[in-house]
Order: sequence, then structure tokens, then C-alpha cells
Amino acid sequence: MAQLTKRSLTQLRLIASPTALAVAAAGLFTGLYLFTAWPRLLYPYDLDFIENGMLMQAWQHAQGLPVFVPPNADFAPNVYMPLYTWLGGLLLTLTGPSYIALRLLSFTATLTTAGLISWITHRESGRAWLALACAGLYLGGVRITGFWYELARVDALYVALTLAGWTAGVYSGGTRRGAAASAALLALAFFTKQTAVLFAGALCAALLARHGGRRAGLWAGLFAALTALPYWLFDRLTGGWFTFHTFALATANPVESGRVLRYFGAELLGVMAVLSLLMCAAALWTWRGHGTRRLAAAQPWLLGAAAAVVVSGLGRAPVGGNLNNLMPVYAFLCLAPALLARGWLGAPAAAPRWATGALAFAILAQFALGAYNPLRYIPTPEMRAAGDRLIARLRAVDGEVLVLMHPYYAVLAGKSPSAQIIHFWYFYKDRGLPLPADFVERIETQHYAVIVSDESLFETEPAFRSLIDAHYQPAERLSEADSPPTTTGLTARPQLILTPRLRPALALERRAGGLRAGGLRAARSPARLRASPLRRASARLSSPASSSSSKSP
Repeated sequence: MAQLTKRSLTQLRLIASPTALAVAAAGLFTGLYLFTAWPRLLYPYDLDFIENGMLMQAWQHAQGLPVFVPPNADFAPNVYMPLYTWLGGLLLTLTGPSYIALRLLSFTATLTTAGLISWITHRESGRAWLALACAGLYLGGVRITGFWYELARVDALYVALTLAGWTAGVYSGGTRRGAAASAALLALAFFTKQTAVLFAGALCAALLARHGGRRAGLWAGLFAALTALPYWLFDRLTGGWFTFHTFALATANPVESGRVLRYFGAELLGVMAVLSLLMCAAALWTWRGHGTRRLAAAQPWLLGAAAAVVVSGLGRAPVGGNLNNLMPVYAFLCLAPALLARGWLGAPAAAPRWATGALAFAILAQFALGAYNPLRYIPTPEMRAAGDRLIARLRAVDGEVLVLMHPYYAVLAGKSPSAQIIHFWYFYKDRGLPLPADFVERIETQHYAVIVSDESLFETEPAFRSLIDAHYQPAERLSEADSPPTTTGLTARPQLILTPRLRPALALERRAGGLRAGGLRAARSPARLRASPLRRASARLSSPASSSSSKSP
């Protein structure tokens, strides 16, 4: 009996130990992320309006159409590099245009990043519990980084490729194969997002410190060959439009000092405070043991973390830099517990129990900083139903429709695709260039039977709105039950239906035609002439006649 009681107490201590609690928290937050992510993966409408433009660009790749072209009424590319949408296009050739393929690509990349963090942590610290905890920290940081992990955007793939390139460079960079693999992975990261070049520079410096100039020079040459030559070819083949979209437009947004202060004060030292302090402690401990000259050679991951701080700061500082830019720095900071454990605690068997417990409690504190209610971020059945109603109404419109912020919705309705207005906004607002001539012509000739606006800042800019208002007029406001909102980033929802203004000559012609009909038939009222095609289509869909006819063979 005494032995049984002693054994039970020992098991209870193990279960209630700080390390066990940290692993349990990692499991809980991993489960929360998967519970939240799965319905988001399957949701057929925008979670973030940028997804819409990314999907349309991937669909452009899937159809074999040129991507980096002058902005036109049918298509304008994003400011990102092409790898993510090219891979997405390959998937769309199998699935057709839908979000599931691109989101699964991002979801897989996110799980890959978590797996890499776990592997690196175990390699650095020799502690299995810490490997599980740090992987859970990354998946548990979905609220901190703005819920972009599984969205149809470049960030998840970018972080996974960057971390993979660093892993190959740190642990195999002294060999030719390792250097080649590392350079290739970071080149792929560069063609996913431009700021990977900063991670490449930091890794080259780490290789210089660890392996000398010859190995670092070989790595730099490989990386340059894998990036500069393809970049030059892309730019030549597109007549310079590749550089225009991926650098000239990408760097157009002004920097705000307040955003920089918020990045350091509310993010690095706020929601990521525990990990930031642990990384600083790891750097201090490494510096005490090896000095300034040997710091990068002794612990190259410190250089990677420093590069991540710069990269995420550059992403957050300009106007429009959202929380997705925190993903690189958060991923590298999730290595901080392992780096500190290696320098401070040493081998697991020799580590003081109190110190291990203190590290585990610090990890629990970071989990607490990232706590969230998953139900707030899961699309509701009402959102899906609102999207279905909007698509059905657009499908019933007689003519083309222009959904300014959500061109994919027009495609779902069986209409022709169009460029997303945000890309025009950057084109003419930030660069002072005119709107595409074919787009202006379509507005002036009232090519679209219906225009749908979110009434966002991109659509209400005075010069653009004056063009629209000269040829279209408000016809109907959509309620929340009639259009789905986004849940991530800037909240947007289709709100306003615009229809063509009746031209004076056409009004006289219609009036004359009505009078010629004579007798008992009167001309249609102005109210009827102004009626929204979308409303008339909706009425046809809901009328008994249309319902009965739709059921006929």
C-alpha cells in the first residue's frame, strides 16, 4: 500500500510538473488552432480580401495567361513574388478556382514550420518536452500574428522556406550539398516574398563566422545565381513589368513612426514579450561565454532572430503593413527557449530542477499572452448563407458584373473576371499614373450591368469615385444577411449596388417608344427605369413562376 501511494505521488508530481504543464498547453493550443483552421480552410468566400487577388492571380497562372502585365480591366497582379501563386495555379488546374487548394498550401507550410521549430529545438536543447512546447508555441501564436496561418497568402510558405533554408545552412552549411540546399531554399523564399534577401544576407554572415570566407563566398555565389538570373529573365520577358509590380509598387507605401513604435512596444515587448526576453537572455548568455567576435559562430540562430526582427519591422512600418508581417519574427522567437536552455541549462541531466521549471513557466506565460476564443474566428453558417445569396443574385443579373474588391465572386457567378480595385489604387494613387484606359472605357460605356462596392477607402477615393458616379448610381444597399464579411485583416463586405445611370438620349427614346405604344399601354415609370438589375433578378428568382419553371425538365 505504501509503495502504491508513493508511486501515485510520483506520477502526480510528473503530471503536475511545469514541463508537463507546458507540453499540455502546447497540445491544447495546437488543438485550438486545428479546430479553428479546419472550417476556415473549407469556407468558400474571402476571409481576407487580399485572398481574392491572390486566387485570381493563381487562376491566371492555371490558365497559362501572362501575370506580370500592365494593369488592365481584366487583371492586375499583386505586389508579391510569383512562387506562391504559381504553385497555387498548379493546384487549381486540378481543382478549378477555389480557396481550398491555396489554403491547404498555406496550412501545410504552417505545419512544416512548426515541425522545423520542433526539430531545431530538440537539436539545440536535447529536450523532447521543449521541442513539443516550442512547436505548440508557434501554432498557438495564431492570434498574435493575426490569423493568417492558413489563408491564401504568401506568408506561411515564405516563413517555412526561410526557416528550412536557415536549418540547412546552420547544420549543413559547411558541406557543398548543405550549402546548395540552403541557397536553393532561400532563393525559393525570395521568389515567395522579397524580404528573404535580408535573411540570406544574415545567413551568409553566419556562414562567414562559422566556416570562413571560402564557404560563405560559395554560398553567396549560389544564392546570387539562383535569384539574380531568374529575376533578370522574368523582367526581360515581361518588358520591365515584373520589377514594376514587385518592387516599384511594393515599396510605394509611406512609413509611419507610430507603427514602428507600436511594433516594438506593443508587439515585440507586448504580445511576444516573454519570447523576446528569452531571446535577449540567450544572446547575453552566449556573449558571456564566447564574446562578441565568436557570438555568431557560437549561435548563428541569434543572427537569424535579429534578421527576423528587421524583416517584420520593415513589413509593419509602412501604411498597410498588417499583422501577417509578424510571422517571421514570431517563428524565430519560438526558438528562444531552446537557445537559452542550451546556453544556460546545459545538458538535461545536469540542469537544476528549479531552472527547468522557470523556463517551463515562462513558456506557459507566453501561451497565456496568445490566448483567444476560437469561435470568434470561425466563419458562421450565416456568413456562408450570405455569400450564397450574393452569388445567386449576381448569377441572375443579365450582363456582366464588376465586384470591385472581390472579383472572384463574379467568377463564382459565371461572369467574366476583372482586376481587383486595390491594385488600381496602388497604380494611380501611390504612383500618380492614370487608370487603365480599357477600364475607364468600360465604365464610360456602362459595360457592367452591376457594380458592387464595399465602400472601402480604395473605392471611395475622390478621383476614382467621381469616374464611377458619372456613369453609375446607387441602387441598393446590401444588408449583412446579403453579403459575407471578411474576418481577418481589414474588415470588408459588399455593401452597395450601383447600376448604370440612364443617359438623356436613351430616356427620350424610351419615352417616345412608350407613347407610340398608345392607348392602354403607358410608358414605364422613372422608378421602373431606375430599378436595379440585381433587384429584378432577385425578384425573378423568388417568384413562383421562376420557381416552378426551374423545376421543369
